[in-house]
Amino acid sequence: MWWLWCLQVPLTLSDVYQRVIAEHPLARSIGLYPRVVEAEAVAARGVWDPTFTGSLTEKNFKNQLYFTLFSANLKVPLWNGLDFKGLYENTGGFSLNPEDITPSAGLLGAGFSIPLGQGLLIDYRRAAIQKAQLYARMAPHERQLLLADLILEVAKDYWGWFSSYYKVRVYRQQLAVAAARLRFLRDALVQGEATRADTLEAFVEFNLRQQQLIQSQGELFKKSLLVQRHLWNDTVREPAHFHQLYRPDSLLPAIPREKWEILVSQHPKLRLYEFKRRVAEVNRRWAAERLRPQLQAEYLFLRDPESWQKGWEQPFRTNFKFGLTLGMSLYMREARGDLAAARLELRRLQLEQEFEARSLYNKALGQLGLIDSLARQIEVQRELIQGLFELVELENIRLRAGESDLFVVNRREREAFSALISLYDLYARYGEAIAELQGILAWVEDGSVSK
Repeated sequence: MWWLWCLQVPLTLSDVYQRVIAEHPLARSIGLYPRVVEAEAVAARGVWDPTFTGSLTEKNFKNQLYFTLFSANLKVPLWNGLDFKGLYENTGGFSLNPEDITPSAGLLGAGFSIPLGQGLLIDYRRAAIQKAQLYARMAPHERQLLLADLILEVAKDYWGWFSSYYKVRVYRQQLAVAAARLRFLRDALVQGEATRADTLEAFVEFNLRQQQLIQSQGELFKKSLLVQRHLWNDTVREPAHFHQLYRPDSLLPAIPREKWEILVSQHPKLRLYEFKRRVAEVNRRWAAERLRPQLQAEYLFLRDPESWQKGWEQPFRTNFKFGLTLGMSLYMREARGDLAAARLELRRLQLEQEFEARSLYNKALGQLGLIDSLARQIEVQRELIQGLFELVELENIRLRAGESDLFVVNRREREAFSALISLYDLYARYGEAIAELQGILAWVEDGSVSK
């Protein structure tokens, strides 16, 4: 079976990350989020779409045409609350209100409407556009947070697979040692050079190690499937074959430690708070604007289509339509309540941002301390393993010289192999600690996420 292990393709964590980002359904769905927000921003810009309306009303009774009223209106919203307006009216009949009478060719009008009170500095249209633009700029940071969570889950599954894989190798190694010793003692027992007690001790040890290998193989199969579920468009058609074709890479990951403070200061959560505060500021400005009375002025130039070029020299003395609309709430409870809520929301976001900044810094700093601790533990464990295997070798020498027994040798071997298994557990814990630091920093190493 050893040749199957040699033919396995190494699968690095970086390769898994790249494949997950490119092919994973959740990663692809996360990638759609900015496009959804951009589509919503396009929909929000609809408040600036020109609108055209038209109406035709006619009354005819007993073959008598009382009146015909036709009107067409064009409204083009401009910035700063200014609206361009155009109209065409044409009426006929003997029963018309005097204000509806138009020249035979109809009546043309062009002008504008402008708020002089509420809506002059900011109105609902400008507020909607500004918030939609801010939401669109928030989308890449929200995508980065979601992608970082997915990457953390993938990393934890990978390091579980890593640990199980190398544990199986250790159990295979110690089983091979026990099997060789059992064969030797059985042959020696036949020749009268070994005792039945030693042979039975070797047999029991062989079965104990075989049980450990079988259990670890089941765990490896389970952990490999957890990794396989993250890989799509893979050549492996049968998930059960994944652990036979791939093996985890043994290189430990690293993170640019000199950049962690910069990554904290540029964290997408903090950037999102900045944008949320700007959205809240837009809401505050609009709420404050609504405390002002509504005063809308409208002016249209009116012209006969057959002589439209005349009369422009006196635009405010003849041939015009002027309107002034005033309105206000006497108590303004809604506006005052919205303004107070907007101010409190700004303060809430500021306080949360301050806490989040300190929390992220402390979490990252604590995680770096854990990583350093695990790195030192790994170094100590390596030295311990080296010493334990040297003791195993010395105990084997004593056994051959008749100064020790098989029970002591087995105990020494179990200690050495147990320490080796603990080393791979430390490797996995170190890799998970790095992944958790990446999750805290929301750092995606492929650079595909906008900073």
